[in-house]
Amino acid sequence: MMTKPPLDKGSPIFGHSIKFNNDALSLVKNLQNKYGDIFEISILNQRVTMFMTPSATRHVYLDAEDNFSSKHGWEFSLGKTFENGLMLRDFDDHKFHRGLMQDSFRRDALKNYLMIIQPILDEWIENLKKNKSFDLYKTMKGLMFKISLELFFDEVDNSRQKELERLFTEAIKSATSVVRLPLPFTKLRKGLKARQELLKYFEEKAKTVDTSSKTLFSELVKTNKHEAGLSNFEIAEHMIFLLLAAHDTTTSTLTSAIHHISTNKSFYEELKNESETIELTDISDLKNGIKAESLFSEAMRKYPPVPFSVRYVMRDTIVENYKLDAGTYIAIGPLVLHNDERYWENPKDYNPNRFLGSNDLNEAYFPFSGGAHTCLGKFFASYLFKNVVYKLTSNFEGIHSEKELFINPAPIPYPRKDVKITIS
Repeated sequence: MMTKPPLDKGSPIFGHSIKFNNDALSLVKNLQNKYGDIFEISILNQRVTMFMTPSATRHVYLDAEDNFSSKHGWEFSLGKTFENGLMLRDFDDHKFHRGLMQDSFRRDALKNYLMIIQPILDEWIENLKKNKSFDLYKTMKGLMFKISLELFFDEVDNSRQKELERLFTEAIKSATSVVRLPLPFTKLRKGLKARQELLKYFEEKAKTVDTSSKTLFSELVKTNKHEAGLSNFEIAEHMIFLLLAAHDTTTSTLTSAIHHISTNKSFYEELKNESETIELTDISDLKNGIKAESLFSEAMRKYPPVPFSVRYVMRDTIVENYKLDAGTYIAIGPLVLHNDERYWENPKDYNPNRFLGSNDLNEAYFPFSGGAHTCLGKFFASYLFKNVVYKLTSNFEGIHSEKELFINPAPIPYPRKDVKITIS
């Protein structure tokens, strides 16, 4: 017999929105203990049915019958600021745009990107040698944005870094604002203004970019030379979303990973030894870096970059024997699955070794979304991560942190308070 999921309305005005922003994992786990793996909540003024099982997550990601819209699913949170980004497109339209963008992530293009970022990483290391300590999240965020300036903005004028970083930060903050009307002084109002300025920047830049520069931006601009390629405005829309998908997510992944190796001397030494065998711009070498890969995998498990994926139900359908009506919203939660004791041994522990010694994928592991919307840049994310970690471990005897790192895992993982890392 098909049933409706149990409903928990939360508080009268904001539903679960505030608690979700403050500690999504605890909120959902508490509701899970109360109702089971499937229940309905209220968030950002919408009712959302939560499915917290591996089978439902696969079902929704694969979406064999095109029942679930990613575009309409994300519209009520990301939509206004990141409109027409790849994750906010569906079905044939998504397939067309993804196909054009895929070429920017081919193997030789990724190698070029790795070559471009080497001087930035070397400069970063030299600065660390002078300072002997660094604020972890702040430093990772600055480093990733410098890399973004080269690869995404194709910007050689570093004087614009603060301005562009401010625009991007305001755009991201607007996506998770509880107030969903662009009223004066709200995050959403600032974010929408930032979007317009970024669109103008990228659209103008696309007209003059040197397409021989081998940056990700120039590779994307080349698509408008094709028949039925992307317009400069469409490129601008994609660039804004790519920044969201790559910059903040890589920052948070590196933050948790570097903090872990600052507290685990033996694993730091293993990474240091492995780095001696790796050529940082050789993709085959990077793929063979299994210690760094295990660290990357554990960082993605503990704090997945997309903790929850939202979908809009296009037509009446059934998931896990629950009837879903067209016009409603559902969500699946890799963050919850990745921290579920039923699928992981001691999931609260940060333990890269859980990914060593076995090629079997855990059924509850969804680090890069799935199906048609699997992360386009997942391989480059891994290569960039390894470059940063290897540069760090090969240049310093050790790094240390005295304080625990507390990360708010959703809507986008970030630390509640930065921690200082000392260098030896």
